Amino acid sequence: MGHIGHFTKRITFAMATATSVLYLAGCGSTPEPTSAPKIINTEPVEAPVKQHITPEHKLVEAKKVWLQTRDKVKRDTLLLDAVGLYIAQDDTILAQQILFEMKQDGVATSLQDSYAIHVAMAYQNDPSSSPAQLTAMLEDVNTSPALVAKLAALEADLYAKQGLWAKAANSVLSTELEDEQKVAKVWSLLNQIPRDELAQSENQYPELQPFFALRQLTIESARNPQQLNRSIAQYQQVYAGHMLAQHLPKDVALAQALTAPQIRELVVLLPLSGRLAATGEAVKDGIMAGYYQQLQRSSNPNSLPAIRFVDTTNADTQTMVAAIGDAKFIVGPLLKETVEQLIPALPPGVNMLALNRPDEMPTISESSASVNSAPSNSKPLIPEAVNAESEMPSSAAPAVNYFALAPEDEANQLAEFIYSKGFRAPIVIAAQSNLYQRMNDAFKSRWNTLHEQEAQARKANITSVTFNDSESLREGITQALDVAQSNQRINQIEYMTNEEVYNMPRSRRDIDAIVAFASPQDTELLNPIIEASLNPYDGKQVPVYATSRSMDYNSGKNQWRDLQNVRFIDMPWMMPDHKWQQLAQETKQTWPDRSTLQNRLFAFGVDAYELLPQLGMLNTLSYITFDGLTGTLTLNKNSEVERNLPQAVIRNERVQMLME
Repeated sequence: MGHIGHFTKRITFAMATATSVLYLAGCGSTPEPTSAPKIINTEPVEAPVKQHITPEHKLVEAKKVWLQTRDKVKRDTLLLDAVGLYIAQDDTILAQQILFEMKQDGVATSLQDSYAIHVAMAYQNDPSSSPAQLTAMLEDVNTSPALVAKLAALEADLYAKQGLWAKAANSVLSTELEDEQKVAKVWSLLNQIPRDELAQSENQYPELQPFFALRQLTIESARNPQQLNRSIAQYQQVYAGHMLAQHLPKDVALAQALTAPQIRELVVLLPLSGRLAATGEAVKDGIMAGYYQQLQRSSNPNSLPAIRFVDTTNADTQTMVAAIGDAKFIVGPLLKETVEQLIPALPPGVNMLALNRPDEMPTISESSASVNSAPSNSKPLIPEAVNAESEMPSSAAPAVNYFALAPEDEANQLAEFIYSKGFRAPIVIAAQSNLYQRMNDAFKSRWNTLHEQEAQARKANITSVTFNDSESLREGITQALDVAQSNQRINQIEYMTNEEVYNMPRSRRDIDAIVAFASPQDTELLNPIIEASLNPYDGKQVPVYATSRSMDYNSGKNQWRDLQNVRFIDMPWMMPDHKWQQLAQETKQTWPDRSTLQNRLFAFGVDAYELLPQLGMLNTLSYITFDGLTGTLTLNKNSEVERNLPQAVIRNERVQMLME
């Protein structure tokens, strides 16, 4: 076993009793025998109160055993007991010191397994330790029955720290937790597993199968509360003897209590006049498309809501509140500043899906919130609020969720994806405009966070290029790739030797990815410059990544030729072979000249309409997703809709989906 710890100097104990461990391995003298104590009072006395055992008691006992018997195994067993007590009271420094001294003195073979477990426990929350290394140290441990539960709890924590959710959940099953606690812990861990990895995890850990089965049935029935209740009742019959049947996870029990919302009236707040009229109209068209799709599916047309569109252009807060009236369901507003103004004045009992999100969550005014309402930055009371309107308390606080097409979200997703692929030295190229600089800042912030989470000592290696025209773009790329310096070196050699040097300028070899935040037009210029700057003889392919903001589907085939091999993320609605082909044909016939931006806003409107009645379930079951035109949608703890976008690459002048 290798040396454990990162001590630059030895840590001394603060207590005299604790310092005894430092010389227990020495040759202390055996104390002289003393005579038996005299009995002074033979009268019966009350039984002494049981003394609380402290780590110091164990250290004193260990010292005594050593001085009297020189039994190293007994002494070290007591030292490990002291370590365990120190860990229990969060005194890990003292626990680590004892373990360090034991290591120096040598650990008996019979105690090696117990020693390894205590070392892992002492270092499991140490920021300088590696959960993977601690886990590896425990792989060959053969535990006694008394240590099985302790080892299982330890492994569950270490596996979770590494993102090995199924492995952690499987370890929880062997802990000493009560059944209800086990269910809550295992359920929480399994809900971290991505949907596309569930089948593999279920095959690998058959004991977790009942948990996977419950998660799958809730996913399949999430859009129909009645079906969900029937499925759960059937599940409890099939797994009658399992702890899950007796202790349903709290979020599943909450989901059972939900009923489908009866939305009688829907108010939609959009800018429908002025300079943003085209934007608002595109979203409105999407909302109406969602309405007509629901009409085609519905067996009862009268169950659909009456929709009122309110123009927010030049409308003040009082005007919008008056327009809302008694309606309990709202979609919009679209502009960030309008969202910020309206939320504090929302009437009680309203459910709003805002089509933007403020930089800071505004406070709901006392006049519009009930005295029992939760703080405005807490999770909205959607599970209760989306029940039938007739059952909704009129004094309930407004419940707000946020659905935005924020460019920063795409930059964050791109950072996470590129980092997960193992790239560590990207060039980030960003145009000098507010939009692309916001994306640039978001990408770098997320990248640095990921770098810190990986506990890298060195600084995150990002090379930045900012440009405002084609010339500065070309100069920035060549300098970032070190091509300009390479050319200077070649020219210098030619001057000194007075001979032509037949050599290719060489680009930097540490660069492993290039990220572009630029307009479609600038990205078309950027990609050929990158290809021309990379040395073809290096034999290294440097992938170029972009977001949807770099793609214009109306530019014609020349764009796809210039964007050869560029990888990007975008809405499913914009990808080839998506599942809404009939809707795509109908919209193409109705709006043949609609721009790429308007098509995205149309998809935004469709998703907003169809997402509204699903907010209760999405807020209750965090792992539930909604497959929308704008992406795979989930709700985070801040009640913000998160979009996960598919990836594609330009090959042979066509968009091709990537399944990475």
